[in-house]
Amino acid sequence: MRNAVISRDEILEASRLMLQEKGWSAIHMRSVAVRCGVSVGSLYNYFPSKTELVAATVESVWQELFHVPEDLTGEERFCKVIQWLHDSIQEGNRRYQGFLTLHAMGFTTGEGKVEGRRMMERIQGQLRDALCQVLREDGQVNQSVFDSRLTPEGFVELVFSMLITALLRGEEDCEPLLAVVRRVLY
Repeated sequence: MRNAVISRDEILEASRLMLQEKGWSAIHMRSVAVRCGVSVGSLYNYFPSKTELVAATVESVWQELFHVPEDLTGEERFCKVIQWLHDSIQEGNRRYQGFLTLHAMGFTTGEGKVEGRRMMERIQGQLRDALCQVLREDGQVNQSVFDSRLTPEGFVELVFSMLITALLRGEEDCEPLLAVVRRVLY
């Protein structure tokens, strides 16, 4: 065991690496402690349970993968961001086997399921908020398509749901979704 103090970030980095190498079944308090070179008790200082460790690992994967790039500018920026999001989720699902499916099915049981769902909703809410901001800032969008029945937030929710569904079905291309978005917005 190492004597140095370990950080929460180091634990999560080790968990992500284990996830990449061996999948979700590798994430256990004992195996992560071994990977970090610390006692299991040291992990409990940061994560009171395996459920919280897994939830934090999932959240750190989302944060690693999703940060809307500032350099996606120009024509049809909203569509570019949708394409980028599709590609990022697809890459994350390749890098972290079953990542997207795990979210769709719920990654824990019992009380952890509630916390996992809350965490997932918070991160997906941040993504939807970022999409809404991009939608509002895209100067090419025909703003007259929006009214009290179809708000920018409602449109983003619909697009986000369609994107996740397409990815869960294993669709490699999001061009049909982008074609619909273009017809509605531009």
